[in-house]
Amino acid sequence: MQETTRTISLREITADTVRAVCKLTAEPSGFVAPNAMSIAQAHFHPNAWFRAVYADDELVGFVMLDDSALLPEPPAEPEVGLWRFMIDAQHKRKGYGRAALRLVIEHVRRTHPTLERFLTSCVPGPGTPRPFYESLGFVFTGEVDEGEEVLALDLRPTRDRGQG
Repeated sequence: MQETTRTISLREITADTVRAVCKLTAEPSGFVAPNAMSIAQAHFHPNAWFRAVYADDELVGFVMLDDSALLPEPPAEPEVGLWRFMIDAQHKRKGYGRAALRLVIEHVRRTHPTLERFLTSCVPGPGTPRPFYESLGFVFTGEVDEGEEVLALDLRPTRDRGQG
């Protein structure tokens, strides 16, 4: 994996870009739902926040969050999880995923300054993205939800960690 020199951005998906986003392919398959399915689900879940990932002006991926603060009646303490994340097969190992996920983490920190942890989950086994998430600070919680390992990223400032 290399660090990218291209500018990575998260952009809203429009009528002009939705087909291209749906044509992106995850590899290996079986770890993330097709983007068409994710976008369809997002339109029926008010808690979904989703964006296309671009490297300069080239479409390279898709991300979707599950953000309880977007619900019509948000909970007092919202939770945010990485629901879907993928970089197209032809754009893997270029540093785009790492740069995009860092942008997502900053989005979560900015929109939820009091949030203590950011969650994700992944299917265990060969090809799992777990090592990628762990390289960005996510830690396995010990929980398994519907066959997926749950990981959490501690969002608290370093000085606040470990203090009860």
